Amino acid sequence: MDMIKVSVPATLTYRDMVLRVVASSCRLVRTNFGTMQDPSRDSHEFDDKVVSAVGEAFNNVAIHAYRDRPAGLVELELEMDARSITIRLKDDGGGFSLAAQPNPHLETLPESKLGLYIVRSFMDQVTYRPGNSPTDPNVLTLFKRYESAED
Repeated sequence: MDMIKVSVPATLTYRDMVLRVVASSCRLVRTNFGTMQDPSRDSHEFDDKVVSAVGEAFNNVAIHAYRDRPAGLVELELEMDARSITIRLKDDGGGFSLAAQPNPHLETLPESKLGLYIVRSFMDQVTYRPGNSPTDPNVLTLFKRYESAED
């Protein structure tokens, strides 16, 4: 299993950098799986969902976790194997309860509060553990399995 660690300031200025690392990591999963030469709809869907989910998660950290406090750092840990990617976002900002966040009422076409819904919908597994101290950060873990049409 390959692992990449990246630490960036928790501001939206660094969002594009984070998403480029995630997109490259998705390609590594597909390369290990042997589909890089023939990108299919499945591979683009995998990349798009993972990148979108991480983008929403990073936005939430940058906008909400450090609200009313100086921006800290977000550490990303990306673990990849031939069939999946696991991404952990770690921060020392304000925590929240993932279980207490309801899904939005989509029939009303809400203009906000869709970030966690997108994260939950696009990833196979999402867990969150709030931190307790500066040495014990908040950890949001996102897991996505790559499945091609041949599976």
